[in-house]
Amino acid sequence: MPNVFEIDIKEVVAKLQKGKEYNIYTVYRDVPINIKVPFSWFDISKTNEVYLAFNWKNTSMKYAFQTGNPVYVKIVIPYQSRELSFYIKCSVFSSARDELVLMAESLIDVPPFLKRSSVRVEFDYKHKAYAKLCLEDLDECFSNLSLKNISETGFAIKIEKDENKDMILGKMKDLASKDTVFDVELYIDGDIVRGKANLVSIYEEQDELYAGFKMSVDKKDAAKLSSIIMKLQQEIIQEIKSL
Repeated sequence: MPNVFEIDIKEVVAKLQKGKEYNIYTVYRDVPINIKVPFSWFDISKTNEVYLAFNWKNTSMKYAFQTGNPVYVKIVIPYQSRELSFYIKCSVFSSARDELVLMAESLIDVPPFLKRSSVRVEFDYKHKAYAKLCLEDLDECFSNLSLKNISETGFAIKIEKDENKDMILGKMKDLASKDTVFDVELYIDGDIVRGKANLVSIYEEQDELYAGFKMSVDKKDAAKLSSIIMKLQQEIIQEIKSL
């Protein structure tokens, strides 16, 4: 099998067919967004920057592609008796009117958000969403922790940058090293979801600090959680279409 990631990106772009529709992906509030639009033209600047243009006159999901998040163009090429697929990672150069112009950056396998095993959604300011984490074997809890996002298998909380940040962060890292199990209560717009969780990551995103947890819930709470996520996902899609 050829290593497509060693191919010059200009060679790939030159093979795109004018008028053919291509799938383009991005993520908005942790929800993958896909549009299928016809290719218009490409150009290579004097400094070797590669630009791709697509006609998105009839696209209703434009706002999701105007937030500064990376954009990915799916490419499928024939190889022997099957097809080989990969993606061109791009940034948005221009999105005015009927034309979406992207600047190609690199070839990648699959965008991280398309590898997820479950749907994930991100909360915004309109939602009251926070967590309470209690140690199973100790009478100690972390309360009123802001939820960043949630899926059927996990969630992330924001570690506030206040005087307690270093203490909480240090304790979280210590508990993660011991594979500590938490009793969890998630409060989401009046609903409560209970489960068990393990800390799996601490990461920084846009100068904010977050802790990610893997979670398991019983059948009753799983149904409730699935309903909450579906409702939030539909809300996010409608939000994009209205902007």
